[in-house]
Amino acid sequence: MSAMETAQQAIDLILHQGLRETKSRHSNVLKLEKAIPEKQNKQGAIAMYRSKAQMAKSWGTIYTSKEAVYDNYATSTHWTPNVFNYLTYTDASKHYVKGAKEQNLSQINTLVVDVDYRDAEERQAKFAEVWDTAMLDVQFMPTLILATQKGYHIYYVFDEPVFVRRHANGKLPAVRAAKAIAKSLKQYYAQKLPAVDVTCNSFGIFRVPRPDNIEYFEPKMTVDFQALMTWSINFANDQHQIKAQTIQRSFKARRTSRQIDQPWFQALINQTDIDQNVGYGRHNTIFTLALACYSSNVSQAQCFDILDEFNSNLNHPLATQHVQKVISDAYSGQFHAASREYVNALLETWVPDADRRIYLQRSQTTWYKYAKPRTERVNSHVHEWQADLMAYFSQRTSQENNWFTRTSLRHISKELNICLGSLTKALKELIDQGLVYREKGHGRQATMFATRRSLLQHAMALKQAQRLNYWLMVARFLDPTEQLLALRRFSLTSAPETTKVEQLRLVDTG
Repeated sequence: MSAMETAQQAIDLILHQGLRETKSRHSNVLKLEKAIPEKQNKQGAIAMYRSKAQMAKSWGTIYTSKEAVYDNYATSTHWTPNVFNYLTYTDASKHYVKGAKEQNLSQINTLVVDVDYRDAEERQAKFAEVWDTAMLDVQFMPTLILATQKGYHIYYVFDEPVFVRRHANGKLPAVRAAKAIAKSLKQYYAQKLPAVDVTCNSFGIFRVPRPDNIEYFEPKMTVDFQALMTWSINFANDQHQIKAQTIQRSFKARRTSRQIDQPWFQALINQTDIDQNVGYGRHNTIFTLALACYSSNVSQAQCFDILDEFNSNLNHPLATQHVQKVISDAYSGQFHAASREYVNALLETWVPDADRRIYLQRSQTTWYKYAKPRTERVNSHVHEWQADLMAYFSQRTSQENNWFTRTSLRHISKELNICLGSLTKALKELIDQGLVYREKGHGRQATMFATRRSLLQHAMALKQAQRLNYWLMVARFLDPTEQLLALRRFSLTSAPETTKVEQLRLVDTG
């Protein structure tokens, strides 16, 4: 398959049936839709942009058919992969696109994680790290990874589109669920890749697949929305538990009702070295400060005066029209106040470590502080031992040793300075979660350990002809449900009878 055909296949997979197949006028394809009984001709719309500069100005083109997308994707750089009910132009010359809002979504096709580095050289050097992080689980691997100018856009494409329906109360439950999943995905990546932009719009504009930017594409690795939502809920619960263990309330603070009166606002407004940064830069800072002004009932004109002065004091200020647009977005009514998550991220990025703690508030009425660093504590938590174990195995499993490491529990205990009891408990939980595989040695042979990630790395490195047999072996380590899912995703043959036979070989039919 040529690079152009691969790009078109990726586009078709992402869009599903969200657009018409052919143009309504001047089509070069023979129209057959009307001849097919009960053929649904979807009337959705997407926008495409020819450069990042045009995208920043919302200067784009609206497309309502796949045929039109195929005719123009090679000369475009960005698009809206999720389909909207309609899009319009704001000017008579049809340059500026309007309507790409989450309230106007028709169907959600994909969620995208945005990773940005400082330059293309660092991006290329970090691809292995990005790919390693992208392996959420056997069940959730990315469908598509695109190279951007300084980073990557990692696509998780749903096997079926999530249609957006508005309830009688005006809410969009599908959008709300998808935003929660997107938040978990970005937080997961951010834990391992500081370059992740956790503030990007989950249903916004991303790179369009083209022959020159596809780093990885596996059309069989689509994601089930319900399964990903379950993973997201579990991940969020785990994060909540960890946060509850590490954050302690210390003392009450005087109640402050307005965000602009809170210490964090003053801390950010007085910074002058905020620049384009990995994930949190000038735009995010000004937008967060503008939301604080909006929630504090500051007029939009007064907000502009405050932030225009702030922008002027920056060592590298934004253009005035960009400040105006950011403030306009903050005052659009779609947001209520500055998000605590983004405030904390901005403080951690730009406020000196010596001063940051006093600005972080758990709520409007209480301060909070972090638990002592691990180096200052006598005891460690189980999840910390587990992290040590995963790092230990990751360092010792590679292609040179067939992605396994041979060692003993006593040797691990000595190297990591973990007592055998704590080590056994932490290892058992990792095995139960399917993150570590253990095969006990016979006689004097040492036990073999491998991580699920190392098995996946090996699978992706194998030649295509060998991959199915390898996954038949790996699937023996999984429960029956995961066996079927792994085979369905990684099977190299499209013949139904072959797939059925291989599945029956793995499942215990008793």
